[in-house]
Amino acid sequence: MIPVMLKMRNFMCYREVPPLSFQGIHTACLSGENGSGKSALIDAMTWAVWGKARTRSDDDLIHSQERAMEVEFDFKVGDQLFRIIRKRSRPKRPGRQGQSLLDFQIATNGSFRSIAGNNIT
Repeated sequence: MIPVMLKMRNFMCYREVPPLSFQGIHTACLSGENGSGKSALIDAMTWAVWGKARTRSDDDLIHSQERAMEVEFDFKVGDQLFRIIRKRSRPKRPGRQGQSLLDFQIATNGSFRSIAGNNIT
């Protein structure tokens, strides 16, 4: 899997940020102060692909005081381009479950079409 582009909205420490393009990057090193968001970039990619991150729950990934978040991750396998869009919203009332959405897409003829099933699993 070769990362191509990462978009995040309200994911952990990232609120509204421009897309991160990996085009032309062969090898990368993430460096910076503790707490600057280096690990959150990796968490965004792993959460998008596998629905797993280092937090106890998906709701803990949502930026504080925000209601919902989303991650869009484009990657290549061989010459084929794929896109994963994963979203999460907090529960509307305490004691309830938040809602998740997952869409897995494949690029064909210059656009993406969904190849996701009827449920997240």
